[in-house]
Amino acid sequence: MQMKAQVLAVLGTFLISCGAFAQDREQAMVMSLGDSSSGKWSTSFFSISSVDNMTFGRAEPKDQRSFGGYNYFSLNYKLDQDRKVSLRLPFTYQTEGVDPYGEYVSARGDLQDVFVAMSFYDLGYLGPIDLSGAIKVYAPTSQMSKDSGMITRIRGELFVDYNFTRFSSITWVIKPGMFVQQNSAYFNETTAIGDDGLYVKSPISATKQFELEHYLELVADINQYFALKPRAGFDETWYYGSVSNDIDSSHMTKFVAGLGLEVRPMRGWNFTVGFQNETTLNSFKGKDVAYWQPENTSFTLLTNVFLFNL
Repeated sequence: MQMKAQVLAVLGTFLISCGAFAQDREQAMVMSLGDSSSGKWSTSFFSISSVDNMTFGRAEPKDQRSFGGYNYFSLNYKLDQDRKVSLRLPFTYQTEGVDPYGEYVSARGDLQDVFVAMSFYDLGYLGPIDLSGAIKVYAPTSQMSKDSGMITRIRGELFVDYNFTRFSSITWVIKPGMFVQQNSAYFNETTAIGDDGLYVKSPISATKQFELEHYLELVADINQYFALKPRAGFDETWYYGSVSNDIDSSHMTKFVAGLGLEVRPMRGWNFTVGFQNETTLNSFKGKDVAYWQPENTSFTLLTNVFLFNL
């Protein structure tokens, strides 16, 4: 049981870093404080914390629930008014408590993949449509990336905005990515172990090849301090095949939808509280796809803070 809990803890913190929509989009407003100053260097902090509903068939525990988060500190250099390069140091954390599987987990923290981001705040206009974006390059500094043999991950981001007011807008977000891997498959040490001491599935896992996150987000401004933010879209992942391990190449698609309330208490700081639900569209063990299952819902707190200019 202890081994199973530790495995699920590692897997849970990894999913937090991968499953949240729009982790950086909200930074545009926060970073405007640093962009408006004469200094070239600045620092900022990003955090998204979440707690998942209990897995199907598991009762809500009486003990304290465990929650986790993905965070990073960012060192930013402003090239000009429209471009910025950033070095970001990400890490995940998990608090002590009961996880969605009903297992007790201890507190822990883990380094994730360090990355460099090049942000482009003005890629031009298509009539009233505003284009912006970013390119990110990741180093394999997390334990999972080291175990899987990842060499690097390259991710592009394109934001297609139509603004109604200063804060209200509808945005089409497109985030393609590719992975450069040493191997097409690897021994996955985070594979869950059952109560009988055996792996619940084969511990040999295929490595990721491509990814694509694309969704629509509406920012409905209530006033200068509050905005509603519904969003819906798809998160897709392609995996390598491995002849030697009898693994076929595959493609997984998740439908993700959520709603958030953005709060802007002051310039240089905003946070969003909300929830999101994920549905895997691929059939699982012959079962039909089931939408809006409670166990696939998580509750999140997303925070962006401009720290200071250097």
